[in-house]
Amino acid sequence: MKAIDPHIQDIINWRESFATLPDAHFFELVRMYLGEVHTPYNKPKLIEELGAFLRKEEHRKRLVNLLSESDVQLICAVHFIQNATLEKVAAFFAGQYSFASVYERLLNLEERLILYRHSDDKAENTIISVNPMLDDVLAPFLQESVLLSRPVIAELNQSFESGLSPELLAAFISFLSVTSDVCKADGSFKKRTMAVLEEIFPGKVKMLHCVTAGFINLSLLKEDETGFVLDRTKLEAFAQLDEISQYALVCVASQGRFSRSGLTRQAQLLLAVATGIGQGGYTRTELLRSAFLISEKDNDIPGVAPIGQTGRFASMLARSREKNALNNGFSAVDAVSAMDRLIDSALLLGLLAEKGKTEQGESIFVQGSLLESPERPTEAPCPKVLNIDAGFTVTLLPGLPLKELLPLMQFMDIQQFDTAAQFEISKKSVMRAFDAGLTQQKIVDTLATFCPYEVPQNLCVSLEDWHNSYASVALYKGYVLQVNKENAASIERNPAIARHIALTLAAGMYLLDIESDAQAKALIDESGVDFIGTIKSAAKPIESAGFPTILFDRKGLTGQRQKEVSASESTDKAAPSVLTSEEARAQHFDSMRAELDKLNLLPEQKDGLLDRIKRKIILTPEQLRPDSVRLERVEASGMDFSGKVHIIESAISSSSMVELEYENPNDMAGEGVMIVGNPLSVEKMENDALIRIELIPQHEEKLFSIGKARMVKRIRGSVLR
Repeated sequence: MKAIDPHIQDIINWRESFATLPDAHFFELVRMYLGEVHTPYNKPKLIEELGAFLRKEEHRKRLVNLLSESDVQLICAVHFIQNATLEKVAAFFAGQYSFASVYERLLNLEERLILYRHSDDKAENTIISVNPMLDDVLAPFLQESVLLSRPVIAELNQSFESGLSPELLAAFISFLSVTSDVCKADGSFKKRTMAVLEEIFPGKVKMLHCVTAGFINLSLLKEDETGFVLDRTKLEAFAQLDEISQYALVCVASQGRFSRSGLTRQAQLLLAVATGIGQGGYTRTELLRSAFLISEKDNDIPGVAPIGQTGRFASMLARSREKNALNNGFSAVDAVSAMDRLIDSALLLGLLAEKGKTEQGESIFVQGSLLESPERPTEAPCPKVLNIDAGFTVTLLPGLPLKELLPLMQFMDIQQFDTAAQFEISKKSVMRAFDAGLTQQKIVDTLATFCPYEVPQNLCVSLEDWHNSYASVALYKGYVLQVNKENAASIERNPAIARHIALTLAAGMYLLDIESDAQAKALIDESGVDFIGTIKSAAKPIESAGFPTILFDRKGLTGQRQKEVSASESTDKAAPSVLTSEEARAQHFDSMRAELDKLNLLPEQKDGLLDRIKRKIILTPEQLRPDSVRLERVEASGMDFSGKVHIIESAISSSSMVELEYENPNDMAGEGVMIVGNPLSVEKMENDALIRIELIPQHEEKLFSIGKARMVKRIRGSVLR
């Protein structure tokens, strides 16, 4: 069977959704465009006639000419938000338009046949889509730049703080290797620690506090009885990641402890937003909206749960949320919340930079220098970045990735961090390396790899002296099994004991890897050995799960994302240029009013048609038909108590929403408190009446006084529910 063209299928879907509208709403729309409907009528034929109306070039041109900037914004939001719902669109425009305003604007666009509503695949939620019959004429307006406008810079930032670097991370790791007692109970740096850090890392204490929080939440730093100590195994796995992934993970983890999938999703979101900014920059609002749109596009990552959702319990919650229309935008709203948390940390670490400010004082953000720097070639010759002087002071120049720097940090102590960091090799730092398992030769070989000349002979001599001193005494902690020479061979062949021998200290002297008396007893029982000497335990190596892979390349999160950014940069001003001017739109309204004045109409009919002209429903003089007007009252205010009750009762019968306005005693400007929701019932009292209303978008039921309402307004139609 031949597949149906997707565009044709969309048109079929539009016709089917139109046919399933409630009769009152269906015939209201038909009357607006085709005039009074006479019985007998045929719904499919009426829909075909409406389609013919939209196919006329004159009507299509007039419809497009009447689009305002806010119209285009809402149409683009519906187009770019996957499975757009009222809640999602309202969440996207939060802070710009109220929920009630978005509701009415979407209703107006539906009345103008630009948008339509239909059920999703599960018939659980109402989805808003762009009318496919208008795809070609609306195409010039459907640009992401309409939703993510470029701010105008009023004040340019003249200086940019340098962000993270492999050298800075390595130097801080060196500091943490010798300083464990760095944080208070609340996670802030101790006063002494701050003073030392400011001396070694001038101007970077705030950034390093962010890094510390990230390290703790990534389990790179773990707390013990002495303070915070580095987990070397975990640190080595972290260093294997590419630089951008390291910085993104630290940035996300600095805001809290998340699951593996939560880290992955938030890090990828951060990088996608940052790389998608472009040279023009975005304000905070545009950054959050960009996160919203990216989350909608990239919500399904194989093997990764949505932000904030992991595990069996979270899956149960997700299924529950799917049944509630309020949560249609859950993942996108979570993405916005996550991005809002991450912006300040991303600025500190260098993933974002502040380019300047707008006239209103809003910061304008661009991607940071970390994302602009060229990728370090993996196959390039190892750079010679070390210089060692006679006093064993080591100067480290930039050029090495963190994985190459970590071995150096095991035997060097940071003294001063700048463009070229200063370290010191001392007996104490080398002893720390010996404790970590490095040998004298390994240290020399590591230094030789990155030095442009031979390692100084006096350093080699000192390393040998320090190693001899270190090897002369060994202190172990753990369980040690001691047996005589006659029994040594049988002990080594005993399978229960052999697999627990961590180290042979001497003939018949074995350090075991067991960690408790209970394990020791179980081992003895299993092995059949009925004698035991002094027992100590060597710590088991801890297996690390490693770190998640962040999907990122320096040309953008994906090739497609880079194309979108380039297209956005090149068409930022395209949408306003295709909009008809306000003067041209005003001419249309004036001409339609002039045509209306020529007709002999009742005042109510004239008011009804004037309202349609204002709502941009009247495209041609032929639509000015008095018989198409159904008179209705939608608003009551002040002392008109019966009118307010009537408005609410008619809203209940027509399944419409209502908007209530009350006095706000805390607002000296006289702005009222607005309540929007679905009216459920009217409960009459002796001197008043109460409205039971389901608040939108909270979906909470509450009671409010009708008499005390300053204004009651019925929002037309049962649209988008």
